[in-house]
Amino acid sequence: MAYLTIESRQKKSKVPARLDLAQSITGVILGLFIMGHVMFVSAILLGPDTAYWVDKALEAQFLDPEGHGFPALVSLVAFVIFSVFVVHAGLALRKFPNSWRQYRIMQDQIENLAHDETKLWLMQAITGFILFFVGSAHVLSMMFNPEQIDPFLAAERYLGQQMWIFYLILLWAVVVHAFIGLYRVMLKWGILLGNPRKARKTLRVLQRVLTILYLIVGTASIVAYVKLGLDLNQPASTRYTPAHTSIHQSTHHQQP
Repeated sequence: MAYLTIESRQKKSKVPARLDLAQSITGVILGLFIMGHVMFVSAILLGPDTAYWVDKALEAQFLDPEGHGFPALVSLVAFVIFSVFVVHAGLALRKFPNSWRQYRIMQDQIENLAHDETKLWLMQAITGFILFFVGSAHVLSMMFNPEQIDPFLAAERYLGQQMWIFYLILLWAVVVHAFIGLYRVMLKWGILLGNPRKARKTLRVLQRVLTILYLIVGTASIVAYVKLGLDLNQPASTRYTPAHTSIHQSTHHQQP
């Protein structure tokens, strides 16, 4: 009894809670960025000219008297996102099973209890592992090659280099991971309106709807880029002609 009394008086460390808060904050930042990023990329669905205008607007072309924009802005944003990504990934690793025993406990819980929240956590862990490789590769590519932010150059990569496979894996992993994460953050910190049980169900439905919506939009965008790549490989007489005279000259290097 004395032992229990002494232990109860010990001051509990606030470090785990602070680390959880930091993980949640970085997760929300990344989640919101993904939501915006997928929507910006989907500008290709309105046509290559619209996608080009959006890309150059993100480079603040409207502030450049010469009309070239500032690709360094893309590198800066990519650097910030990569930094947040590294911190978030490092904090998330604390929650991964670090032994076979812990993994078996989690697996038994999934199989025997059919616990939906545990399944979501496992799905988030798997997609997070995938993003550790494909996500970091994509962000680093944008950081060191900001001039590649161009719908016509992107179309060449999607088709000519078969990068559509890479981007499809990235899309599905990041969208599933992001919306599960945002859902779990709201539950964890009690960001619920009204009756908790009803609010939880509403959040779960919203998470599923947004995941499906973003996957549809993102996949359609990838298909549109592949289609543009096919169009750029057509004979000159039938090839798409950009409306912008300042568009990257890569479109003129295609074989007739």
